[in-house]
Amino acid sequence: MSNRRKQSTTAGIFLCITIVSLLSGDVSALGVNWGTMSTHQLPPKTVVQMLKDNNVKKVKLFDADTNTMVALAGSGIEVMVAIPNDQLKAMGSYNRAKDWVRRNITRFNDDVKIKYVAVGNEPFLTAYNGSFINLTYPALFNIQKALNEAGVGDFIKATVPLNADVYNSPLENPVPSAGSFRQDIFEEMKLIVNFLAHNKAPFTVNIYPFLSLYLSSDFPFDYAFFNGQNTVSDNGVIYTNVFDANFDTLLASLKALGHGDMTVIVGEVGWPTDGDKNANIPNAERFYTGLLPKLAANRGTPMRPGYIEVYLFGFIDEDAKSIAPGNFERHWGIFKYDGQPKFPADLSGAGQKKILTGAQNVQYLRNQWCMFNPNALTFSNNTNQLGDNVNYACTFSDCTALGYGSSCGNLDEVGNASYAFNMYFQVQNQKAEACDFEGLAIITTRNISREQCNFPIQIGDPTSGHSDHNHRFISFSLVSMLLLFTAL
Repeated sequence: MSNRRKQSTTAGIFLCITIVSLLSGDVSALGVNWGTMSTHQLPPKTVVQMLKDNNVKKVKLFDADTNTMVALAGSGIEVMVAIPNDQLKAMGSYNRAKDWVRRNITRFNDDVKIKYVAVGNEPFLTAYNGSFINLTYPALFNIQKALNEAGVGDFIKATVPLNADVYNSPLENPVPSAGSFRQDIFEEMKLIVNFLAHNKAPFTVNIYPFLSLYLSSDFPFDYAFFNGQNTVSDNGVIYTNVFDANFDTLLASLKALGHGDMTVIVGEVGWPTDGDKNANIPNAERFYTGLLPKLAANRGTPMRPGYIEVYLFGFIDEDAKSIAPGNFERHWGIFKYDGQPKFPADLSGAGQKKILTGAQNVQYLRNQWCMFNPNALTFSNNTNQLGDNVNYACTFSDCTALGYGSSCGNLDEVGNASYAFNMYFQVQNQKAEACDFEGLAIITTRNISREQCNFPIQIGDPTSGHSDHNHRFISFSLVSMLLLFTAL
């Protein structure tokens, strides 16, 4: 997902997987966001098999990578391909838009079931300071025109995934029915909405209830879920969760432009599992246990009962995403970095505690870890040296689990150092020189994970990165390990 951002209290926040039900009661379509901002990616064919094994019928991408599209060929999975924000300016040229459609749509159209083109990703975020405001509509116009000219515009529609911060309710009347688009982008939103309506394309919005909690300590905790006691009354209409209130705020905003009946897709919705005090597996499981049956039962919202197409965000964790919005950004997946499920989830919406089918035949690097060198305790008392090396390791790897309230947030100084050193070591494919840190680190074959804090081994070719046999390995007895982690 995309960078996260501020959204109003009544317009909550959320993430990406599509779940649908036939009126007959069985699930007809299920979709997820497939992001690829990872240092070590699962092979695209492996991910496609995961989608099929878990009966996922729709997938939303963040680019149009050739390897991904080839892997999806013949799968029957419905696809939303994407144009990243940094390409919006180029799409302002119709010739460039035509070329993009030729290279990324029409050449795959016989083999890949392309349904939508996402033009940009949350381009109107306030965090972008208006960088894409004047670029989005021309790109949308040209891409849809190019799709039409290529003869596929009747069944492939261009849309713009927007964050829920593009609309809000006034402070003096903070209820969904008073929703309207932000004044600073009102004219641009009017252009986009009218264009989508003219082309019978959907409005795509990303809603994140988790962010409502993250951004406001006063936000009622249970209101972010679907089984709490908090309620909001809007002229007699009762809202029991922020997802419904957010969605209906958008509907009111569309109605104010004369398009209250427009099809709306929820492009992203989900809950992260690490990187913040509220980002954990129990909360994520609670969220999905409420969301999935709601979608499968076609309960809709007070303003729009019935089916809503939703993309869950996300499918797999991404350890190379920007953490500018928060450390949780790398932990949105319902699957871990290696394609293994995090918690039981019934994607059919039937409410059963089912273990999802993980990636098959995953290769891992060797069973070895990089840890703080216990001998360094006797020859190094330089705290700055240790701090500098830990900062270096975390700059080039993922240390988000070390934050306050996170899964590894209770480690001591030595534990923090070992975690950071190991994450860098794994990102560097376990190369011996990646576990030195000025003599502060050493390689071990003993799993140094602790309680709820997992020290992972990265996926990849187990023969990579260690062709010499002069590595400094060390194994510890249980007593030695306890001494090490309580040192300093």
